[in-house]
Amino acid sequence: MAVQLLRTTLLLAIVCISYVSAISVSGSRVLVVLDPSLKQEDYAVFLSDLDSRGLDLSIKSANDPHLGLFEFGERTYDHVFLTQPPTQKALGPNLLAKPLLDFAKAGGNIVIVLNSNEHALASVREFAVQLDVVLPFRDTKLVDHFMYDEQASPLLHDALILDPQTLLAPHIVAAPEDVAAKLYYPGGSAFALGNNPLIVPVLAAPETAYIYDPAEETLSSDSPFATGKQAFLVASLQTRSNSRITFVASNLLFSDEAFSKPNSFNRAFATELTKWTFSEKSVLKLESVSHRLLEDTNTTENPSIYRVKNDIAYEVSLSQFEDGSWFPYTADDVQLEFTMLDPYYRLTLSPTHKTSTAQFYATTFTAPDQHGMFSFVLEYFRPGLTFIKDKRVVTVRHFGHNEFARSFAIPNAWPYVSSIVVVAGAWVVFVGLWLFTGENSAKKTV
Repeated sequence: MAVQLLRTTLLLAIVCISYVSAISVSGSRVLVVLDPSLKQEDYAVFLSDLDSRGLDLSIKSANDPHLGLFEFGERTYDHVFLTQPPTQKALGPNLLAKPLLDFAKAGGNIVIVLNSNEHALASVREFAVQLDVVLPFRDTKLVDHFMYDEQASPLLHDALILDPQTLLAPHIVAAPEDVAAKLYYPGGSAFALGNNPLIVPVLAAPETAYIYDPAEETLSSDSPFATGKQAFLVASLQTRSNSRITFVASNLLFSDEAFSKPNSFNRAFATELTKWTFSEKSVLKLESVSHRLLEDTNTTENPSIYRVKNDIAYEVSLSQFEDGSWFPYTADDVQLEFTMLDPYYRLTLSPTHKTSTAQFYATTFTAPDQHGMFSFVLEYFRPGLTFIKDKRVVTVRHFGHNEFARSFAIPNAWPYVSSIVVVAGAWVVFVGLWLFTGENSAKKTV
């Protein structure tokens, strides 16, 4: 009985572990850095939504002496949700720019939420500069005299009402089907973006908005930090190691007050944004890769050597993670490159068949008439999706001495072969005539 109970307990533990691991590809441990001045009850709905998705929340203050992102060289958490504390002048030593960068390099995901007064701390600003995100000056405000909330900000016009149909990254947050939905921005500033190609803008300010500095009103109106679509409220970045980082210009975007507004899209926006950042969706995986000789279906897959002018078959399968499960990823722009320094071929893969979790793509081609070291290269970089890169090196050899086609099998060689036969035959005839024909000499008699 005890053995049976132990087996049942272990089975339940395995099921629970499998369930937790299915929440996010990266893991379920979330560090929520919340300053004591920001009351948890003001963000109760947002934190409850994170908890209801199965994420393991650890809510701590930035000055917690036991706060650390690594322990014995391993990540202590899988994700970090960092709200910038408005009452502190600096973050703890474990939340400086370098530890955050090391955390991202180790595969951790980060959400940086600035406070509504835009008092960017030095460590947050340094971390943002490393990613080509330019934070504005202190105490600046984003204002719009056309798309503002008349009840919340009748004078300053810094509480904006945005149209969620203008969202810029559907793989991260898709526009709602309800055209009456509104996205409320209760107050805060905005930031600018550099030329980093890995940054994906998610939410931009309206065309009529600009960043306003109350202390230098004339200067800011003459040469504002950013205006219109050049000011961004939310932007995300996916590193080459597939960790994800998101910047949000105001913590009020996730507040219960913004969630409770009429026709508010803020709650769904926060859910989809954190799902993407915490690798709960839009995650691609290369399930399998195979290449072989086309004419021989029983040959060994993924051989290390081919011969020039061999017909080669290449096949891959792709899966996408969404809502806790894997399903086939279908696209028409998956390409293969067969390269030696430069691509000899760049071929678009065609969908062939699918299983319950993966979509298969395939193509065929003839190896070039060039021997050397070649590579099968599959690179799939799309904004908002996990980057996929696979490289497999093979040798392409020349013909062996016994593999060249014989002369009689080549039609263009027939005139030359026939000329040899004619010359040889003519020589035999000539020799025969020379030996057995000639002038007959009559014998003389005495």
